[in-house]
Amino acid sequence: MEKITLIFLSAIFFFQSCKKQDSKQDYIEITKEKSGTTTKATYKKRRLITSEVFNESGKLDSKYIYNKGTVIKMYQYFPDQKVSSYSYLNKAPNHFTTTIYFRNGKIACEGEGDYFKSKNLYLRRGPWIFYTKSGKPYSIYTFSHDKKKEYIKGEMLFDTIKKKITKDVIYDPPFLYGKKILIL
Repeated sequence: MEKITLIFLSAIFFFQSCKKQDSKQDYIEITKEKSGTTTKATYKKRRLITSEVFNESGKLDSKYIYNKGTVIKMYQYFPDQKVSSYSYLNKAPNHFTTTIYFRNGKIACEGEGDYFKSKNLYLRRGPWIFYTKSGKPYSIYTFSHDKKKEYIKGEMLFDTIKKKITKDVIYDPPFLYGKKILIL
């Protein structure tokens, strides 16, 4: 009888200790990088749900929202904490729709691209509309990429005063675009 009682009490103790471990499913992990940035990762039920990157001054630089381990939304911020870009997952695993803003809050450009998390690289693809600081569209560039570099396939320029197209060109073959967008 004593053995049964001991086994029963041991089982209760075991299940109680498991219960306490499960209560630690929600937690925050803070990592300081050599570059001076700090990452704050929030977990719920042992799954990463958000990560925030703070610059060396402690201001929010970027934020990522996850669903089942996949980034579904990305935000980048200006130093004054206004959103500088917003991207959301359009098609898993890495195809995003992105809007980039001027400091005045107006849209600077928008389009689609692919985010390669392992390389911390965002490459545009398809048509991107570019706007003036007053919010008027002035060009559309069509991009493609080879998972390493961006290429321009087409270019359409608008005269915002005369409201007419001044240039409409398709490049065959596409040419290498010199700048890359990095989303941290």
